[in-house]
Amino acid sequence: MILYSGGSMLHSQSEYTAYVFMAEECPVCNYLGKTLKRLSTQYSEDVKFVAVFPQRISNIKRASLFKKKYDLSLFTIEIDHDRVITDRYNATVTPEVVLVDEHDELAYQGRINNSYAAPGRMRHGKVTEDLEIAIQKVLAKQVVPKPWPEPIGCYITKR
Repeated sequence: MILYSGGSMLHSQSEYTAYVFMAEECPVCNYLGKTLKRLSTQYSEDVKFVAVFPQRISNIKRASLFKKKYDLSLFTIEIDHDRVITDRYNATVTPEVVLVDEHDELAYQGRINNSYAAPGRMRHGKVTEDLEIAIQKVLAKQVVPKPWPEPIGCYITKR
């Protein structure tokens, strides 16, 4: 596993960590870049944001270019070729988010929002910001009710 912060100032005292499983070539990940920038900026005091790149094609150069393209300066990059993080949380698609507390207790796992109705099919109308709602709930010391919405995106390929 390769860890790279890219010089960003991270808050080591964050109460929560959001692991966002990403793939540089996934259209859903690319579409949600602006949303992830907004969320990381808005909640950086309380949530550490980590972009996890589990695909074999990913490397630090490609992931850093993705980070720069979408201005995800508050994200730490983790190249997870050995699948330590991916397997720990049973992540299956990109983008998928796992929100854990400081004890690694799962608070939320699912989609960032419902902008996609199915792979390759955008949803029209009002978007539900599932990750933002989950962050707001955990910061208010509330439980994020289940069932958590399934993420839609590109499958994480097996080794």
